[in-house]
Amino acid sequence: MGPSGAGQTTKLINQVLCGLGFLAVAEATQLAEDAGVDAAKIPQALKGGRADSALLQEYMPRFATRDYRRTGRIDNMVKDLNGAQDLARLTNTSMPLTAVCAEVHRMLTAAGLGGEDQAALMEYFKGPKPDKLS
Repeated sequence: MGPSGAGQTTKLINQVLCGLGFLAVAEATQLAEDAGVDAAKIPQALKGGRADSALLQEYMPRFATRDYRRTGRIDNMVKDLNGAQDLARLTNTSMPLTAVCAEVHRMLTAAGLGGEDQAALMEYFKGPKPDKLS
């Protein structure tokens, strides 16, 4: 991958992509639900298209059913996103989406969900919902 430390940098890049992907899928799941669409059916509908991904196929159905079986931990993602942000500061790289993603993960950790799976990102979207769309 490159000079000493490149493997660790590659791992951080993987985690940035995963963290942002998890958050994007969670947000899209919530939008589908709020609009009355069965989010569990979306992965099949989008399969093979540009938006398709392993995260979409595995996690949107889990997000839709609030399946919090642990395959990873939110607080571990915080650690890795913090590491990516540290590297970004050292390299003077602007990473605004990673900053927002890290903050959402930190909020969930502060709310006691750090030990939960990424599926608990759906907790971020809790709150009063209107009875119908206007």
